[in-house]
Amino acid sequence: MSTNGELLLQYEGQIVPRSFRPGFVVLSYFVSCVGAALTLELLNRRTSRNGLVNNLMLVSAAVAMGGISIWCMHFVGNRAIVLGHDEPELHIDYSSGFTALSFFLPVIVLLAAFLAIGANYRVSLWRTCCGGVLAGAGICGMHYLGNHSINNYQCVYNPVYVVGAALIAVFDSTVALSLFFVVRASWTNSWWKRGLSTFLLAGAVSGMHWVAAVGTQYRLIHLNDRARLSQTQAVIVASCLSVVAAFFMVGSIVYVTWLMRRSANKAQQIVLGAAVFDKSGRILVSPDGLLPSEKITDTYVERTQGDIFSIAHPLFHWMFQVSRNWNSVNGMVDGMNRHLSRLPKGSRDGKIRLIDDDGDLIENYDTIFRELFCVAAASLAGKLKEQLIDVGILWDDILATGVDGLPQKPDQSLDRKLEEGRFPEGCENRILRQQEYGRGSLMFLVRRLERRQDVDRLEAAGFRFAEIHQVSGIIGSRMQIKTRDFKSKLTNMAAFADGKAVMHPGVHVGFFGVKARVGSFGFDVVVKQGARNLLPTMPVPLERLEGWQMDVIRRFDRMNVSLLFKELDGLRKLSPREMLFASQLSDALQALRAWIDDPMFDEAVLTSKVVQLPCRAQPNSNSGKSCTMVALCIMMPIHASASSPRCEFIPLNFFKVHQMAYKDSPQLLAFTRHVHRELSPIVNAAPINMPQTTYKHIGRAIFWRNRLDLLRHLGRSNVHNEYAIMGDNNSILPNSRRKSASHDSEHSGSTMRLWNQDSSDRQKSGDDRISDRTGVQQPSSLGGIMVSQEIQVDISEIDDAGGRLRTGRIQLPIRAHLATGMSRFARGLRRIAVPTTIAAVGGGALIYSYRPRNIPGFEGPAVAPPTYGADGTFKLPRFPKVKSRGEQIAALKRSGTEEEEEYDMLVIGGGATGTGVALDAVTRGLKVAIVERDDFSSGTSSKSTKLVHGGVRYLEKAVWNLDYNQYQLVKEALKERKYFLQTAPHLSSWLPIMLPLDKWWKAPYYWAGTKFYDFLAGSEGIESSYFLTRSKALDAFPMLKQTDLVGALVYYDGAHNDSRMNVSIAMTAAVYGATIVNHAEVTGLLKNENGKLCGAQVKDLIPERNGKKSDPITVKAKCIVNCTGPFTDSIRKLDDQECKEIVAPASGVHVILPGYYSPSNMGLIDPSTSDGRVIFFLPWQGNTIAGTTDEPTNITPNPLPDEKSIQWILNEVSHYLSPDISVRRGDVLAAWAGIRPLVRDPKAKNTESLVRNHLVDISSSGLVTCAGGKWTTYRQMAEDCVDAAVKEFNLPTKPFVNAPRVSGTEAVDDGAILDGTCQTHNVRLVGAHGFSKTLFINIIQHFGIETEVAKHLTESYGDRAWTVAALCKPTNLRFPARGERIARLYPFVDGEIRYAIANEYAQTAVDVIARRTRLAFLNAQAALECLPKVIDIMAQELKWDRARQDREWKDTVAFLQSMGLPEPMLSVTRAQVEKGKLDFSSSLEYKMYSRHDKPPVVEE
Repeated sequence: MSTNGELLLQYEGQIVPRSFRPGFVVLSYFVSCVGAALTLELLNRRTSRNGLVNNLMLVSAAVAMGGISIWCMHFVGNRAIVLGHDEPELHIDYSSGFTALSFFLPVIVLLAAFLAIGANYRVSLWRTCCGGVLAGAGICGMHYLGNHSINNYQCVYNPVYVVGAALIAVFDSTVALSLFFVVRASWTNSWWKRGLSTFLLAGAVSGMHWVAAVGTQYRLIHLNDRARLSQTQAVIVASCLSVVAAFFMVGSIVYVTWLMRRSANKAQQIVLGAAVFDKSGRILVSPDGLLPSEKITDTYVERTQGDIFSIAHPLFHWMFQVSRNWNSVNGMVDGMNRHLSRLPKGSRDGKIRLIDDDGDLIENYDTIFRELFCVAAASLAGKLKEQLIDVGILWDDILATGVDGLPQKPDQSLDRKLEEGRFPEGCENRILRQQEYGRGSLMFLVRRLERRQDVDRLEAAGFRFAEIHQVSGIIGSRMQIKTRDFKSKLTNMAAFADGKAVMHPGVHVGFFGVKARVGSFGFDVVVKQGARNLLPTMPVPLERLEGWQMDVIRRFDRMNVSLLFKELDGLRKLSPREMLFASQLSDALQALRAWIDDPMFDEAVLTSKVVQLPCRAQPNSNSGKSCTMVALCIMMPIHASASSPRCEFIPLNFFKVHQMAYKDSPQLLAFTRHVHRELSPIVNAAPINMPQTTYKHIGRAIFWRNRLDLLRHLGRSNVHNEYAIMGDNNSILPNSRRKSASHDSEHSGSTMRLWNQDSSDRQKSGDDRISDRTGVQQPSSLGGIMVSQEIQVDISEIDDAGGRLRTGRIQLPIRAHLATGMSRFARGLRRIAVPTTIAAVGGGALIYSYRPRNIPGFEGPAVAPPTYGADGTFKLPRFPKVKSRGEQIAALKRSGTEEEEEYDMLVIGGGATGTGVALDAVTRGLKVAIVERDDFSSGTSSKSTKLVHGGVRYLEKAVWNLDYNQYQLVKEALKERKYFLQTAPHLSSWLPIMLPLDKWWKAPYYWAGTKFYDFLAGSEGIESSYFLTRSKALDAFPMLKQTDLVGALVYYDGAHNDSRMNVSIAMTAAVYGATIVNHAEVTGLLKNENGKLCGAQVKDLIPERNGKKSDPITVKAKCIVNCTGPFTDSIRKLDDQECKEIVAPASGVHVILPGYYSPSNMGLIDPSTSDGRVIFFLPWQGNTIAGTTDEPTNITPNPLPDEKSIQWILNEVSHYLSPDISVRRGDVLAAWAGIRPLVRDPKAKNTESLVRNHLVDISSSGLVTCAGGKWTTYRQMAEDCVDAAVKEFNLPTKPFVNAPRVSGTEAVDDGAILDGTCQTHNVRLVGAHGFSKTLFINIIQHFGIETEVAKHLTESYGDRAWTVAALCKPTNLRFPARGERIARLYPFVDGEIRYAIANEYAQTAVDVIARRTRLAFLNAQAALECLPKVIDIMAQELKWDRARQDREWKDTVAFLQSMGLPEPMLSVTRAQVEKGKLDFSSSLEYKMYSRHDKPPVVEE
């Protein structure tokens, strides 16, 4: 053997030769597989991002993958490396510090990877790829960091192998995680698929390791002196961790096996399950694919031959009714527990005995069965973290479970054998039970969750929601459900949970077919398949039956269907009304015959006695309503079956119970009284003290059979605790079995028979008679329910002599010992959890902040820009043209004269909400009209702050006031913000907004607020907020005051051109076929004879402006929608003069300052003004907008901005700007006041505290009012409004066939699937399809338009800028070739006026300068100067005479006063403006600038 000196001399500074041990290579892969398997198992059991258990699962998965699959594999794998001739001095020597660091690094990285992947079942490609990349980075990082911990060698790497190892790690990790999550999302119950994911993930680790190891050489630095962590010791640590992981895997397998065995045991019992569905129809399951369930009892005892526990049994009827009104027993559950706890117990096992030694049932047997059902339902509610009253309603069927259930292929000869009578007496009943029931019975409480919060809460509690088709097979096999087509059963449960299977009001013809039940007592009745509370019926188009119609029906009494058709044909020869009634009745009978599709239908006879049935309640009514049914009755043969798949037979007595148990049934109150009379005497008689007969065996029952249950309940136990039922395995005592055997009993699964087949004493438990004591049975002496329960107590010693309990002598030591152990465990857990959590949170924040995003408006256009054709001509887009205003008014007139032209919906108000409602409705296939008194966006919608925002100030209020409504408003607005920017990228954009900080302590406060704002935005966000130092803040916003500035925070919101957006929404609706008319006032509402709205009187205001008479227009519509913003109450009073006002108007003033007051790409917010309000300071259209105020006001058409508000805004702005910048009143180019239509809150003292949410109200006459809200949420408001209108008026939504090509080309459509539902989040507005950020270049290159003008056109009209530019007048200049500016300082051109008239219904000069262009809002005096040119172009296009032009001048100047036009300018004439003879010498703007100063003299 070489000495140390020889080895050092031979290898020092040299590459030491290496080889590999195959055994350790295989062992390392096995270790990696163990860690990967544990990782995937933990990830599979994680159900949500929320919840302590889910977070522990996440951390544990990261530790399993990083610490075992990667770290342990690395050091075990390195043990396979043989250096030299395996001399101990040449063994690898590790550094303790780097070795420990290499353990935690992959754990932290993988924690970030698993956070990126998420916990839901939707497989996200980018999330999985991101997780795979991070996992691969963790694998590579750990390997090379582990190699860096080698002290005695320098590792030499081959770059090719390094790259190859990294690619293997990333690729295999991505494939493994993708396969795992695809299998997980599809609920594929195949062990080999999860095993394949495990092997692939382990292959990523091992493959990377061994490729990297092959490409690594080791240059000796010094020999191993064994002073540090040796290679063998590292292998020992890794092996121990691997063994621990293997134990966890074995424990997981054992746990799953135990669950399966427990589920199999439950399949032999009577069990109550929970079927909880979300709004999309997914069902709640555990991670193992099981439904939550609780055992009711082991066995139901059949006391007589006909006493079968089925849906015909009175006990099931009682459960069915009580589940509709859990309040009737909610207060008695504790008493039921006490009563059950005092029942006699067995001397050996301490279980409840319901059958005495003589084989007789215990007293109140039926009551105890009901109590067990209620206690099981309460336990089920506890599992679901719900109250008993919210646990659900009992489904109207019982499923067979266990091994003796229904065979997969039904016996087709069974009915034939029964019919031929080839079975001995009594055998039919046994065959029926074998066909319908297995060894156990499973009932379901069904419920549908309407709120997303409930779904999130259950997912955080460890449950999952899965599609029915994915888990039906898993549930059926694991719960041993033997029913055929279990998937359809679950689908039926989901429909049952909706509770919509109720008849509609009116008159119906129904089929009432009954037959005697085979092998049992009672009758069965034909009902609709899947709606067991409904007979087969067909509606007759009548609201009710008149007296003469009843007389007609009486003529046909006892006639069968064939004869009835003949008589009805004869009746058509009588009076017209009888002919009509006969035709209606005949059509209904024909439809019912076709629906039932059974020849036996023709044998049914008509009964003249009509039946009143419960039906769907009227809107805004809490009470039920009945409808009328004319019945066709028949007694069917006993062996008849439902030949139609639409029908089935159910017990008649259960059908009767179904009719009394509907929602808000008056029978439920009587049933509640009956329940209290029946149960209260027994429940309240239960004493608090424990029965002495159970004292002797308490200890064994608790401490040996339910040790875990005891530990779980110790923390909640009470010295005076009430006795809870703890047992989970009920059985009949041996002596009672022997006694039962003497009575020829049969015991199979959940059913025990104590009756003799030859006995003539049969109890008719299936009797179809129903009274107010339904379900009450007298106690029987034959049999009972076999149950056993255990009692949990907190006692250590019992005084048998006195029967008293002495408490606390055992519980306190156990608690102290348990608390000490838990305290030590908690301290150890904190040492590990705190740094891991900090690292995980930091890594997660970094990943979230720098996640990839799609920026709306920066993607390429959906439609390519036009190009030159093969013939050399330029192909301009051919956009669909909207109807002219005259054609639209003609369509309005036709609705009042022709019935088929009636509108489905008439919308009053052309603001953001009204046009949004029109667009939503028309894209659902409805016929829609919208009328506006002034112009689109003439009111509040054009006078906003121009932000598309969630509302940081509302979020602050939500947090500090714990106001959930404010929080929901912010969430809704952030979601809508994304839709806003996607559907109209040319009119909206992202805007960074700065929040200056004058105190250091404000930085963490506002940083947390903006980060929370980013977090709420989630995928709807675009950029994360960030902090700027003082110097960076001044660089971004040079106008800021430097004094006291310590830094700034910047967050992102959206900005838009509000009135252009409003007009675009209206024009998009017009393109889709809506009738759009502005300058049309609603003067009255029309009602029919029932007092319901049926239309409106509309007056066209344009003829009067031309000096002509305007006739009123009658517009007929099924639904009238009021979307008039601040004027909401005026329309409501046209409907009802006595209605209460719901709008609290508030005035908001904005001012426009020159653009040099702010950077062109950065806004500013002041959250703490002098009076606590918020003010924005934003760049907009080349100028700067500042506002807003918030003061109560009165409603006027064009409110004037008050000087006090203007000065307040200027003063607040000056506080943030540098002292070198003087904020002058003369710099105000325009100012306006808008009226916010806030929903009034009677408790609020000022309007600022009002929540900006919206409401949809429907009056008794049918006026739909949509009020409140804000610009950002206009689309959601419209969706809610149309949803309510469709539901209220049964409007016929339908898919939109042949949707117009809004893009102007056949290359691409809108991308929205117009299937009759709301799709406005996908419907792009006109101009959006061909827009891109570089479109203006194409416009310049083709038309020769100035750059500023081209940018303005594309950002205002999108791809319609091609049309606008083509309408511009040639200039006859070298450049620009087209586009004559109407205002010298602004990029508005003449083509915009022509386009507004032809394509946007502009009718007045104000329409153009205020809403089609924004000149009046940007500079009131510039608008005045260009007004003659605007009037001239409009007069030419619209054929105005001189009188109309003069009127336009006066009206427009008056309007400009509301835009801040100075008082001296209000009296100027058109001639003065045209000749340029305006006297500006008295204006503030004229006096501000130096006009006569001489140049400074240069000193020599």
